[in-house]
Amino acid sequence: MVTGAGNPPGGGPAAMVPGEAVRVGRAAAGLPAQGPLPARPFVLPRGRYDELFETAATLLTLVRRAVLALGPTWPERLVALGADPADHPPHSGLETVETECCALLAGADFLVGTGGPQLLGLDTGGTLGSHRETGVLTRAWQRAAAALPEGPLFGHDPRTVRAAALADLCARRGLPRTVTLIGPGFHPDELRELRAHGFIADLLPGTGARDGPDRRSYALGLFGGAPATPGGAAALPKAYRAGLLLPQPSSALLADKRALALVSEGLPWMTRGERELVERRLPWTRITLAGRTTWHGTERDLPGLVLEEPERFVLKRAVAGTGPVLAGHATEPAVWAAAVRRAFGLGDSVVQEYVRPAPHPVELSDGAAAPRTVRAAAPVLSPLLFAGRPGGCRVSFPAPALPASGAGPSRLPTGLPADAVLAGRETSG
Repeated sequence: MVTGAGNPPGGGPAAMVPGEAVRVGRAAAGLPAQGPLPARPFVLPRGRYDELFETAATLLTLVRRAVLALGPTWPERLVALGADPADHPPHSGLETVETECCALLAGADFLVGTGGPQLLGLDTGGTLGSHRETGVLTRAWQRAAAALPEGPLFGHDPRTVRAAALADLCARRGLPRTVTLIGPGFHPDELRELRAHGFIADLLPGTGARDGPDRRSYALGLFGGAPATPGGAAALPKAYRAGLLLPQPSSALLADKRALALVSEGLPWMTRGERELVERRLPWTRITLAGRTTWHGTERDLPGLVLEEPERFVLKRAVAGTGPVLAGHATEPAVWAAAVRRAFGLGDSVVQEYVRPAPHPVELSDGAAAPRTVRAAAPVLSPLLFAGRPGGCRVSFPAPALPASGAGPSRLPTGLPADAVLAGRETSG
């Protein structure tokens, strides 16, 4: 399925040119440009590239529907899912808005396993990977690889797609196209795409109080790197007001891995095609609650299964970043047993079938020496979606053995630099 970074068609000094041109582009954009970097683009056949976004969008839709079915309001859904309110931003009280916007800004992490891409988790709460970095690298590789056999290459630019999705949201709700980008995670050049789509856009990096006659109001406030909370609006400088803050607090509930477990187990309204997609692209996932479960055609006691066959499972907290992630095959038996007992005692975790990574060769260059190839890299593909539309994709290579945790590249130390994913002709794969 995966081609590109480790599959140079020719080799030799000429193969260094694209990667070094992108290195220059990285440096010009203020991105890390030192040390070993990919020497060639990471390319998927166009059909596989499109399929990745379609799969992510379908699984996101299933998770959203599963969460909405838990109760009539967002607070009731949180309780029904068994989530701790302390792990989720308080509800804003805007039921209709939260329902409409909960999946507006989304990302997904797919580990490329021996059976193809497997969904490790969704990111809907505002901690998405760098939109700007993905956009910069997409454009840089498109220019640098124009003369390669893989070229011309295609890639969605997240900045352009995000701006279009926000413009549509304003049109739908009758809002003026005014937006402020709040907090870390944004760059001044991100304003360009928004302004090109007719927005009055400003960057608000800090929260210093600046009151005065030029008080500004914005229809949208976009948080960078952290989910919106009711306190988020109060934390804005006094000279600024934003109406609709994104992402909405409810967005984080879709990223709770207990929601993935609901879809993995199967719901009555799911079609045969949806069930087949889940079986292919979502590893078997269950909430750590005592009881019986189906496991590859058999009925088993869930805690007993996880204790008896640790090499088959990964144990992780339902809310990313709230606790350790353990892979049974890499954990001491006593530590695994204690972690399983704790997880089933609290019900705050999920157990997921271990996904065996498919090694992928990656050609790297340090800017001076000949390219070197790292053959044990395990790609994690992270497509971005804005209102369900494809918005660019990045690839990360977590350090050896870590993809088993399924924590996603934004929460794992990387063994190799991240890069953009592009699409080539079908014959490239």
